[in-house]
Amino acid sequence: SGAPPPPPDLTGGHPFESPANPRKKRFGDEEEASDDDGGDELTQMKGYASLVNVPPPPSRDGGAAKTNPDTPPAFTRPAASARQHRVTLFEAYYRKQRLGFVDENEWADFFAHLRRPLPVTFRMSKMASLAVDVREAISEGEDLLYPSTNTLCKTDAGRVVRPPRELSWCGGYQLGCDKNALKYSSDFVLRRTHQWLVRHNSTGVLTRQAVDSMVPAAILGVESHHRVLDLCASPGSKTTQALELLHRRDGDGGGETAEAGEPSGCVVANDISPRRCYFLVRRCAALGAATQALMVTNHHAQWFPNPEVPLFDVASLSTKRLPKSLPEATSRYPEGAFDRIICDVPCSGDGTLRKNPQIWNEFKPEFAISLHTLQLRIAQRGVALLKVGGYMVYSTCSFNPVENEAVVAALLDKCGDSLEIVDASDRVRDLKRRPGMTTWKVLTAEDEGVITEWDSFEETQKKGAAISEGLRRAFKPSVFPPKAAGVTRLGVRMKGPPLERCMRLVPHDQDMGGFFATLLRKVKPIPGPPGGRRENTETENTETEEAFEDDAPPSSKTKPRMTEPTRKTHAYVSAREDVLASLNKTWGTDMADSCLFARDEGPTPATLTYFSPGAKAQALSAPGASRVKCVWGGARVFERRGAGVGEWKARKPVGGGSKSSETDARMTPASFVSLYRLTQDGAAVLARARVASGTTNPDPTGDRFVPMPTRDVEKLLSSFGSDVPFKHLTPGSRRACEALSPGSIVCVLKGGGADVDACPPLAVERAEDDALRLEWRYRRGLEGAPKAAAAAILRRLRENRDARG
Repeated sequence: SGAPPPPPDLTGGHPFESPANPRKKRFGDEEEASDDDGGDELTQMKGYASLVNVPPPPSRDGGAAKTNPDTPPAFTRPAASARQHRVTLFEAYYRKQRLGFVDENEWADFFAHLRRPLPVTFRMSKMASLAVDVREAISEGEDLLYPSTNTLCKTDAGRVVRPPRELSWCGGYQLGCDKNALKYSSDFVLRRTHQWLVRHNSTGVLTRQAVDSMVPAAILGVESHHRVLDLCASPGSKTTQALELLHRRDGDGGGETAEAGEPSGCVVANDISPRRCYFLVRRCAALGAATQALMVTNHHAQWFPNPEVPLFDVASLSTKRLPKSLPEATSRYPEGAFDRIICDVPCSGDGTLRKNPQIWNEFKPEFAISLHTLQLRIAQRGVALLKVGGYMVYSTCSFNPVENEAVVAALLDKCGDSLEIVDASDRVRDLKRRPGMTTWKVLTAEDEGVITEWDSFEETQKKGAAISEGLRRAFKPSVFPPKAAGVTRLGVRMKGPPLERCMRLVPHDQDMGGFFATLLRKVKPIPGPPGGRRENTETENTETEEAFEDDAPPSSKTKPRMTEPTRKTHAYVSAREDVLASLNKTWGTDMADSCLFARDEGPTPATLTYFSPGAKAQALSAPGASRVKCVWGGARVFERRGAGVGEWKARKPVGGGSKSSETDARMTPASFVSLYRLTQDGAAVLARARVASGTTNPDPTGDRFVPMPTRDVEKLLSSFGSDVPFKHLTPGSRRACEALSPGSIVCVLKGGGADVDACPPLAVERAEDDALRLEWRYRRGLEGAPKAAAAAILRRLRENRDARG
């Protein structure tokens, strides 16, 4: 019996490099580059920290390919001839680690799959607000997702594409080809599939995401009342998945649902890089009003502040010992603030080799050792922020046990019996997975690729050891396997950690990338470090945060510092009373107990943002919330005219006159209507607040909620972005609009039935020239999404009309 046949070629005859101009941007392309974690340049330490220039592939005529010094280096997978004569360090290293593989055939299958690009995978949204859109999308693409046996798709190279597979455990699908074959294929069915994906990805109905990246949120069991923290969130696929589960529609899982209203929980997405935070913002903005329960923060994950711990002034306190009355001064960690935590730590990223083939040449085992301490610190901080009874997923996109089981074993050792590994097999029954490793080898290859095995930590610290000084300092005792179960020491029967409960995903089991995930449960409070409270604190930018890292003894040299709030640019402040009063009078709501916030305290802030009660309580009203650097969050309800992207209208004082008198001006209903434009997300928020308040506008002729028949709404949707004169509306709609002053209004469908379910409230501009205009503004990078969403609503209304005859 020889080696098994190689897996099918998914490239469709195209090289791994995109044949398109990498600088060309068009609508729908952004999801191609960031379909999952670790697949783009913004993932930073998800892959290698620095790229090594790899020679370009040879040209077809056999000579060396010409290079352009202005273009980035080309990365290709090792050619078959090269693989026959040279074993890479990656292959040699993992053969020594074994990875639980049984024979040579399995190793051949493993490496063969790593040399193929990943197939396209995506998941359908579970949000209650998108339930109708999801059913419509699946119905529209039924012949693509569930093709008949007679339907045969072929790539441009003539290879047969297998039918899509349904991933029931995550509500997703896996196609039979990679993204290049799908995007550039001339096959009619594949072209239709690509168009279907782009259209529904733009409206949030589906999300491109790798299979392995869906695992952490799937096993975490997020419910609508949970407070969720994603410690290392960018590029955001796991964050959007958790946010969708928070707004889950009925019938998609146990626990509460958000179908009747907004969830009581929230999601906090954190990343160390401000640039990646804003990339995360753009990705989450596609979910629309669901972002009312989201906050994006910018912190080092290992020093993420606990919002439930109040600020305190230690300037006048003794530097020897803080008073025991303070929450931080107890012998245990402060109480956690989150019910669920995703701890997807920075890693070497060798599990993403199918997307990043340069790892074949760049792989170094020392990188995993250097990351081990950071990964452990982030995991420790995650456990400290977790509530008792809560769950945390520790995950990496790496095969290396030094980054995986070694970190989990060290975490269990430091937390004692406060933490336990949970067997999550029953949460993803249809996912093929392997148990965690209970023993492994610690290997380095500093000496020109020669692999050296180290038996103990003490051996690495000996004088004369063949190891660099930097790597010597990076070594920690925890990188080595823990004592095996059953070992007797001084008559005590030792029991090793149950690392076999961890989950390992390998490429050849289910045609995916490499991944590692462990579900942990905090069963009781974590004991503090031995010897009492540590006096050391960590300061990041303008904040002081308690660091729970190593079990070092207390230091009397480090003085506690003043705990300060973050910069004002990262703060949300409650909307002014006159602004709220004008809003309530104009729109017939009752938002006295406000969840409406602004970025500045001026009389005319650029935006007004709505946070759900859960998000407000967690990150804005919590005792230590001012330490949290919130980059972005909530659902934007109102935008000041002239403050939007592409608008250059000068800012005007509220009452006219000089700008110096602006701070003394009071907002009135008339000035509010003229100053602020209502967003589409804001229309949904106001409609819900209006129903919750149970009040109606005392002046029906001035009510800015205008009921319209289906005919008028269809006319607005079909004239997207263009003026619809009043004379083209039905008499009732025309009279209602003529009675209103120019500004934003909300159009709602009259009556009930299927049409109301198909069409949400629409924010429409009432122009001065007696016309209506549907404006649907999205963040930069999502400009095509509004038109696609309007077209989907219009299509549903017409289908309902045709069904009625």
